Amino acid sequence: MAVLTIEFRSEALDKATKVKVIVNQEAKPPYPSFYLLHGLSDDESIWTRRTSIERYAQQYPFLIVMPDGGRNWYCDSPLGNYDSYMAKELVAFIDGLFPTRRQARDRAIGGLSMGGFGALKLGLKHPRVFGSITAHSSAIGFMRWGEKAADIPEGPIILSNLNRAANDPYELALTCPEKVRPHIYFDCGRSDFLYEDNQSFDALLRKNRIPHTYNRFEGAHEWSYWDEHIQDALKFHARVMAL
Repeated sequence: MAVLTIEFRSEALDKATKVKVIVNQEAKPPYPSFYLLHGLSDDESIWTRRTSIERYAQQYPFLIVMPDGGRNWYCDSPLGNYDSYMAKELVAFIDGLFPTRRQARDRAIGGLSMGGFGALKLGLKHPRVFGSITAHSSAIGFMRWGEKAADIPEGPIILSNLNRAANDPYELALTCPEKVRPHIYFDCGRSDFLYEDNQSFDALLRKNRIPHTYNRFEGAHEWSYWDEHIQDALKFHARVMAL
């Protein structure tokens, strides 16, 4: 396995940024890709520092792409155009740098907490870019938090400067065209403070008969939980891609 850290300038962000990439050297290109997003307080290095994802990924041919998403909730706002960066610029950059499979069905996105929100939001908003979504302990209801978002320094700035419906996983799940809707998997620990957000999203999808997989496990908002269940995400994407 090769783990690369790439530094480059992003036009969408108007700044230098980093992305960490895991390459399975035993896999034959072109590679299917898995974009893996971090939570609010972390960066591109966190998945390799706090989980055994490099070891878990050995049995899959994925190119695993872990970008620095800042604290901007993967949205376009005055704090940075992270939606445009993730779904357009970064994907084009990675596809230009590595021999990847270029169709949505071979490109996955996932994440935890803020990154779980980002994965669901980006995947449902850009279904012709990402063909499958996984999310763990997701802050799915961020666009609906109201005063609760004030506990996050960037929250009021982000929420007051964008179209919430156009960035709300609940709304996007209902409006995403059925023919291109990504495969959806998400899970949450029963002791997680975001458990009710995940329960309500599951209820919405079930009510509207939107196909998805939702699992509830024992656990809280912590790395031992994510280290265990990132393995479920890898299996899910591999199954969707028939790898």
